[in-house]
Amino acid sequence: MRHPDPVEVEQRYFEDVAVGTEIPPREFGPHTLLSAVFWAAVQENAGLLHLDRDYVREFRGAPSIVVSGQQRQSLLTRALMDWAGPRGFLRKMDCRHRTSTYEGDMHIFSAKVIEKSSDPESPWIVCEFDGRNQKGEQILRGTCTILLPCVDWPVSRHVWDAVTP
Repeated sequence: MRHPDPVEVEQRYFEDVAVGTEIPPREFGPHTLLSAVFWAAVQENAGLLHLDRDYVREFRGAPSIVVSGQQRQSLLTRALMDWAGPRGFLRKMDCRHRTSTYEGDMHIFSAKVIEKSSDPESPWIVCEFDGRNQKGEQILRGTCTILLPCVDWPVSRHVWDAVTP
C-alpha cells in the first residue's frame, strides 16, 4: 500500500464545528501483501488469512489476502485524527465491519458531525463515519466521539480531562 498523500494538519477547534459539518473523504491504498505482512507483525498475527494468497483462494474462496479489520480501523482513526488536529482526542468508537477488503482494494473514509455538546467545558462531538472500497461498497460504518479543544484554551489544558457522556 502506498503511503497516503500528505495532509496539512491544522488544529480544529470546538467552536469551528457544527452539526452537519463534514469530514472530507480520505483515501488509503491500494492494499498490498507488504502492508499486510507489516501489519501482521505489528499485531503479532500470523494468520494465513492475511498473509497467504494461495491459502485464502483455496480454503476461503477469497480473491486474495484479506485486510485486517484492525488495520482498516487504524486508517479510519488516522483520517479522523488528522482532521481533528494534534490536540484532538478520540474518546470512543463503535465500528461495524460490513464486508471484507482484499489485496489491491482502496479504503475511502468520510464522516459527518451528527451531535455536538452544548457545553464548551465538555467539548465533544459525535461523528457518523463511513468506509467504502473503490467500487463504492460500504466496508464499515459506525460512530465515534471526538474531543476538541476550545479556541481560548491554553495548550496545557488537555481535552481528555473533559467530562463526556
